[in-house]
Amino acid sequence: MRILIIGAGQHGYYLSKHLKEAGHDIRLIDRHEENCARLANALDVRVFCGDGTKVETLAAAGAGKCDVMIAVTNHDENNLIACEIGKKQFGIKRTISKINNTKNISLMKRLGIDLVLDSTRIISDLIEREIDNSDVKLIADITNSDAIISEYTIPQNWSRSGQRVMDLQIPENCVLIYIIRGGSLLIPRGNTLLMAGDDVVALAVGSASKALKKVFEL
Repeated sequence: MRILIIGAGQHGYYLSKHLKEAGHDIRLIDRHEENCARLANALDVRVFCGDGTKVETLAAAGAGKCDVMIAVTNHDENNLIACEIGKKQFGIKRTISKINNTKNISLMKRLGIDLVLDSTRIISDLIEREIDNSDVKLIADITNSDAIISEYTIPQNWSRSGQRVMDLQIPENCVLIYIIRGGSLLIPRGNTLLMAGDDVVALAVGSASKALKKVFEL
């Protein structure tokens, strides 16, 4: 896959290194000559010194032949402009942008960026999940949304063991996908009994995950 990365700071460096080692064709753009020289010497990738928000710079880097653009500069406006030009002018199928100010997330999504990454939120969420309770395991983040799929291990001393799903006040923005009990997989219905020790896999949106943990007394 041919990937164009905008920004040669720390994120750009490690992304380029990792993706190159994974076998991808990497092109990198940065406006600072010292960054370009450093990465050109350190990595076996094509480096273009210029403004990644300019059509001529993107054209010189071969944007029209790239499958993915990843913008990781420290300026949200530049990331947004680069992704917009990449998609609209050069037909890049997938655009990904790092976000520095969380207030800009909804704007970037509305303007068509395929994936917006808030590194601060990602790190804080991971820390919270690890510290909060080891009985909740993240399975997947749903792309471009606040939804996650997690596995919840109901404690052995759960006070509501044996109650039906319909009686448990499952949060509105939450769906129980399946239950693992004694090595068997169960599809939950309204009259399904939940038992202490069950592993429950659920899709939750936003704060629904925390609400579900309270239901399970985690």
